[in-house]
Amino acid sequence: MAVRTHVVTVIGGGASGALAAHQLLRQAPAPVRVIVVEPRAELGRGVAYGTKDPRHLLNTRAGCMGADPDEPGQFVEWVRRQVEVHEQDFAPRARFGEYLGSLVGGVDHVRSAAVDVVPTERGANVVLAGGSVIVSDRVVLAPGPNPQRWPVPLRPSGRHWISDPWAPGALTGIRTGAPVLLVGTGLTAVDTALSLDAAGHHDVIAVSRRGLLPMTHAPVAPTPLQLDPPRGATPGELLAWSRARVAEVGDWRPVVDALRSRTDEAWGGWDDAERRHFVEHLQRRWETVRHRMSPAAAGRIHQLRTSGRLQVRRGPVRSVRTTRRGVDVRLDDARLKVAAVINCTGPAPDVRWSTNHLVRELLATRVVRPGPLGLGLATGADGSIVGSDGRLWLVGPLRRGDLWETTAIPEIRAQAAALPRQLWRQGASVGV
Repeated sequence: MAVRTHVVTVIGGGASGALAAHQLLRQAPAPVRVIVVEPRAELGRGVAYGTKDPRHLLNTRAGCMGADPDEPGQFVEWVRRQVEVHEQDFAPRARFGEYLGSLVGGVDHVRSAAVDVVPTERGANVVLAGGSVIVSDRVVLAPGPNPQRWPVPLRPSGRHWISDPWAPGALTGIRTGAPVLLVGTGLTAVDTALSLDAAGHHDVIAVSRRGLLPMTHAPVAPTPLQLDPPRGATPGELLAWSRARVAEVGDWRPVVDALRSRTDEAWGGWDDAERRHFVEHLQRRWETVRHRMSPAAAGRIHQLRTSGRLQVRRGPVRSVRTTRRGVDVRLDDARLKVAAVINCTGPAPDVRWSTNHLVRELLATRVVRPGPLGLGLATGADGSIVGSDGRLWLVGPLRRGDLWETTAIPEIRAQAAALPRQLWRQGASVGV
C-alpha cells in the first residue's frame, strides 16, 4: 500500500519561514512535500537578512546563531568553509541570510504572494495572487514582523518620504548636502545611519520619543549567571529586582541575559493591565538592553556622533510640511529642512494595524484573531492558530502576544524545531 505524501505549505520565506521549512524537512516522521510561498527570489532573505550592506552586522554572536537548538555552532562551521570567523564575532547579516537559504534546498519555492488561506475539512487551501490554489494538509504562517507604520501625526506624501529603508534602492536618489531625518532610534536607525553615511549623507538626525539608542554588547560574552528572578512579580517588581542584581554584579549584561529565559513566563503571568504598563512604560528600555549593537557598529555610531554627522534627539515630531525640495519638520526644539524622512520605527506593535494583505484578510474573515493587546495573532501553547483545529500554525514574531521573546533567532529556531512534532501529533487526531 502506497504511503501518501503530506503537503505542508509555509507562507513566508524569511528567517521564520526558512527555519520552519528546514525543520519540517529534517524531522518529518512521514513523507512530506514542503512548499514555501515567497515572492522574493531567495529564501532566508526577509527584512532582517535581506540586506547586502556589509556594515549591517548581526546583533548576536555568530557562535549562537546555528539553525538547530542543539547545534548553535553550526552557523560558524558553515561560514568557515568560506572565510575565517570566530564564535565571538558579529558576522554580516547578509551572510546569515545566505546560510538560511542553504538549509532549504529541498523545498518547493513558489514565487508568489499568498492572499488568502481557506480551512478545509482535511487541511487548508492557500490562494495565491494569480488565483491558483495550493491544496495543503497543513499551513504554517511565517510572515515575519508587522510592517512599519508611520506614527501620528506624520502623513507621508511624495518621494521625500521613505516608508521602508530595507526596500531595494530605498536610500538611493536622496539629495546630498541636506539633512536626512530618521524617525526612530533603534537598530533599524543604526543600520540606516551607517548606510547613509557611506553614501555621502553626513548630516543625519535620528529622533524618537525617548531618544534612546540600543546599548552595546561587551567585546567578549560575559560569564553566564545563575539567577532566580522572582516568580509572580509585577513589571515594577521585576525592574526593581533587576536593578538590585545589576548593582551587586556590576554589569547589566549578564543580568539581562539571565532574565531573558524567564520573560515569557513573566509575560504569561501578567494580566492585561500589567502587560499594558510594561508595553507603555518599560518596553523601550528593555529593548535597548535586550537588542544590542555589536561593538563594531557601536564604535562607528560613536564616531558619527562625535563628528557631528549623526545627531540623536529626544521628543516628538510636532508637524511636517512636504515641499518641492524636501520636508519642513518642526521638533520640540528645532525646525529642520530635510531632504528625506525615513521611517525607522520598526514593526508596528498592533497586528490590527498591519498592512500585510494576507494578515488583514485572515483577520477580516476571522480565520485568525489578534493576540493579547493586539500583539500578533492568538495561538495555543503549541503554536497552532486558535480555532484552526491544528490546520494552521504560526512561527515567528507574530506570536508576541503569547510569547514576548519571539523576535530573535534563538527563540524562533526553538519554535521551528518543535513544530514538526506538534504538527504531526495534532495531525494524527484529524487524519493526516
